[in-house]
Amino acid sequence: MTSTPEPVSTPERRWPPPALRVRPFRWYWAAQWPTLLGTWMQIVALGYLVYQQTGSTTAVAAVAAADGIPSVILSLAGGVLADRLPRRRILLVTQTLLGLSAGSLAILVATHHASFAAILVVAIVFGATDAADLPTRQALVADLVERHLVVNAVALGAAAMSATRIVGPSVAGLLIGLAGPAVCFGFLAVAYLAPIVVLLTVIPDIAPLPRRAGATAWSELVAGLRIAGADPLIRGVVIVAAVLAFFGVSYMPFLPVLARTQLHVGPAALGVMYSVGGVGGLVGGLAIASMGRGAGRLQLMLVGGVVYAASLFVVAHGAMLGVTLPALVGISFAFVAVSTSMTTLLQTDTDPALRGRLLGIYATIFAGLQPLGTVVYGLIPHSIGLFNAIGVGALLVGATTVLVVVTPSFRARVNGLSIGRAGPAAAPDTLG
Repeated sequence: MTSTPEPVSTPERRWPPPALRVRPFRWYWAAQWPTLLGTWMQIVALGYLVYQQTGSTTAVAAVAAADGIPSVILSLAGGVLADRLPRRRILLVTQTLLGLSAGSLAILVATHHASFAAILVVAIVFGATDAADLPTRQALVADLVERHLVVNAVALGAAAMSATRIVGPSVAGLLIGLAGPAVCFGFLAVAYLAPIVVLLTVIPDIAPLPRRAGATAWSELVAGLRIAGADPLIRGVVIVAAVLAFFGVSYMPFLPVLARTQLHVGPAALGVMYSVGGVGGLVGGLAIASMGRGAGRLQLMLVGGVVYAASLFVVAHGAMLGVTLPALVGISFAFVAVSTSMTTLLQTDTDPALRGRLLGIYATIFAGLQPLGTVVYGLIPHSIGLFNAIGVGALLVGATTVLVVVTPSFRARVNGLSIGRAGPAAAPDTLG
């Protein structure tokens, strides 16, 4: 028996990013831009609308909770749904519901019928729908591109999110000043037409993988949780995600406190502090996307975790805006590296039949532990100091990431034979 010779590898162009040469993904990615822009606009407009109507920060928090709590409760179920039904069809339903919800809110606001109760209902619908939409959107990426391009595709998604984060709030502020918040909600409603058209005309209808006979949704959810605890790779990703969400990302609501008490700057500088996060994420996403196949998952997680920890520690102890702003850029840059690594591992190095459930677990961790971490930080006694505690949290994020990456079972699982979709396999990651 003669062995088949290995194909001669040719240098891969790094720009434009190779994932964009795949037609279905290119259209899918382009269609996300208007909805991401509209989502950032809606976040600003919704907070403005609620506070304008009620004058209560508690009411603003209640609307945020109405959107966030369903995501925490239902994301695991959304992941199960993404594994049991064709993902294209799920997204057609969720994207339509999200567009109709935004359109309904736009009409209610424009006609002055947007009561606080109505806003709460729309927020609940958004949160519940997003619980199925998010893990399904993430899982679909690995259906559209080959395994070695997933890290590239995920980084492009992060770049789109970061770029719209820079522009969206400013556009929302301008439109609210000119025409009121209803225009922002209307823009988002119309924006959902783009992904719906692409889903109908470009994205293939890929059937879900066969399931075990007689398996119920509950049994599949339990099986996913059991595997997440037993598999060294999934367990490591879950640990890093949990620590990052609880101790790391939860610092963001305290930026106004930092600006006032340590940096002694006003609202204009605070706005810049929020915006530079988008700059760092955009640069990080484009940098990772330009690496092509060379973006090793272990390296991204390790370097990202260490840079995130160092940057957050600098922010927590910063007393000068000129030092804090570059550190905030470092945080968002590093977050894109870590999150790209983790979501790519879940999509390429696990059983494809579990992909939706695993991404549902990942979404639940961030949706639940990030606000919980914010609450815990808020309860820190003055004798310890809020930003001293955040500094310790930063060190925990860095230490946990390093410990997970250097754990032999985790590294062996990443570098070993992966269970993935058919197609060119990625080269093993190397570290050190």
